[in-house]
Amino acid sequence: MPDKEASKPTPPADVQVPEKRLEPNPENNRPNTPINAPLSPIDDATTDKAVDDIVIHESDVVLAAEDAATAKTSVPVTAPGWKAKCTELFKNKWTWLGIALAVIVVFAIPYTRYTLLGLALKESVSITVKDSKTNTPVSDASISLDGESTKTDAAGKATFKVPPGHSTLTISKRYYESYAQAYTVGLESGKTANIDIIATGRQVPVTILNTLTGKPLAGVEIRVLDTSAKTNQKGQATIVLPTKTARDNATISLNGYNSVHASVEVTSSVVSANTVSLTPAGQVYFLSNLSGTIDVVKTNLDGSDRQTILAGTGDETPSTTSLLASRDWRYLVLEAQRSGSQPALYLINTSDDKVTEFDNGNATFTLVGWYGHDFIYDVVRNNIPAWQDGHEALKSYDADTGQLNLLDQNQAAGDSTDYAYQAFYNYYIVNGLVTYNTQWYTYDADGTTYDLTGKTDTIRAVQPNGQGKKDYQSVPASNVGSFQAVLYEPNGIYYAVYSYDTDQTTYYSFSNQTLSTVTNLAQDTFSQTYPTYLVSPSGTQTFWAEPRDGKNTLFVGDQNAQNQKQIATLSNYAPYGWYGNNYILVSQNDSELYIMPAGGLSANRQPLKIADYYQPTQTYPGYGYGYGGL
Repeated sequence: MPDKEASKPTPPADVQVPEKRLEPNPENNRPNTPINAPLSPIDDATTDKAVDDIVIHESDVVLAAEDAATAKTSVPVTAPGWKAKCTELFKNKWTWLGIALAVIVVFAIPYTRYTLLGLALKESVSITVKDSKTNTPVSDASISLDGESTKTDAAGKATFKVPPGHSTLTISKRYYESYAQAYTVGLESGKTANIDIIATGRQVPVTILNTLTGKPLAGVEIRVLDTSAKTNQKGQATIVLPTKTARDNATISLNGYNSVHASVEVTSSVVSANTVSLTPAGQVYFLSNLSGTIDVVKTNLDGSDRQTILAGTGDETPSTTSLLASRDWRYLVLEAQRSGSQPALYLINTSDDKVTEFDNGNATFTLVGWYGHDFIYDVVRNNIPAWQDGHEALKSYDADTGQLNLLDQNQAAGDSTDYAYQAFYNYYIVNGLVTYNTQWYTYDADGTTYDLTGKTDTIRAVQPNGQGKKDYQSVPASNVGSFQAVLYEPNGIYYAVYSYDTDQTTYYSFSNQTLSTVTNLAQDTFSQTYPTYLVSPSGTQTFWAEPRDGKNTLFVGDQNAQNQKQIATLSNYAPYGWYGNNYILVSQNDSELYIMPAGGLSANRQPLKIADYYQPTQTYPGYGYGYGGL
């Protein structure tokens, strides 16, 4: 009989067969059998069968295990994707704990902390540089921080946008010791600093004032040798200069002002020689016969840099010469008889002083004035008979485009011996309209009267471009004795219409493009002398004078001459015009031109004289937006 133990199959090496666990048995608690005790017999049939059953069962278990192992190695298992791994990773609380610990460690080290913050944050840093001795701001100093460079302003201040961290702050300026120090920009600290630097030259105080107002000017650059400084709000600056010379040449400039060259005294004391005035940039144009002919001349506002723009030919006459400037001084219109016996109209473009003739002929011109860059004028053509249409025309000239516009022309009726014709007069420019009267007149060679039945006299207005012509009031021409008009406020006109039929005068008021009858206006009120209101370029201010005790009192008010401010009392100055919105021009003795601030002068200051000028016989008080007295 073969050995049963030897016939048991051996399980594969990678299959673990579970050990048999002995069940609790009281017999196991018996004392151990001595080693030399005899074994019990186990060769009976029942025992043999039991042993065979165990062997067969164990063989099945081993085979099943082998089959399972074979199946496991033959079927591939798919690994989880990276998204799933990330999801599982961030679900793990240990992952977040690790991240938090890493952040704490990184931000605990200053170098890495500022490096990382610098990737996302930039802090505003303000550095103010002052002179260590005078404690005054040092302007135009070159300053660098973290690779960013700029210059200090008039207050000695420079501003940076830099990341937090450690860097080096450097400051340099000619005639000062260089400065270089470590500088840390933190989240809460290091955003502002006051730095004193040491001068190696002499600190020279300089003051800059406005020539016209006497007030200090801020931001003025003072350049001397190879260094510069800027004035503060008080118009003051301290510039450090070498002590080798007693005086140095300076160039002083500010945007909107004429630059000047001055000699600066190298001293630390405040001296009058180091107080310099700047004049606002700009030029004023006027007529002058200083040369013996009537010339068009321009100067700076302080009278400097005088130049002749258009020399007279010698044919000019006082009665046919006028010069009118647009409110912004962008254009001028000159009426002059420069050749022959007839005047012509010329446009002068002040941007390049180019002169363009735009109307001429055998004609008589009446200049009405400027509205923006449209110039309005009336012309009577002497070569067109009065009994024909078009003998008189109202026109405008667009200075920007060079286009002439016919606003209106008169009508006529009859023949050369017996006729009627319209005439235009009483011109004003208000509320964006050119207003005027039309009236019929008759000529009778044989002493009879031309019949005006069906013809009307009107109060009429038209836009400067010729659009919107309208009669606001019509009166039978046969009944009208006269039309009178007066500008009683900047945008208001009184009209007085006298009627033959009723022997009565009817009064009207034209304002805000509306005509209304005035029932309670006295003749004395209508006939009184009203000021000539001169309107500022912005249209928001007016300038005028009122006579008091034989002198002029000057006023500036709003666009309706309300909220007035008295800027001069009992003066010999008369209104001449505006220059910009901040300055006014005044005249004295009809031949001297001055300029002063629109807000008035401080005590002990007088208007600044620009130049003497030539005043022709034609003047245009109240003609609208032009300049009276030109």
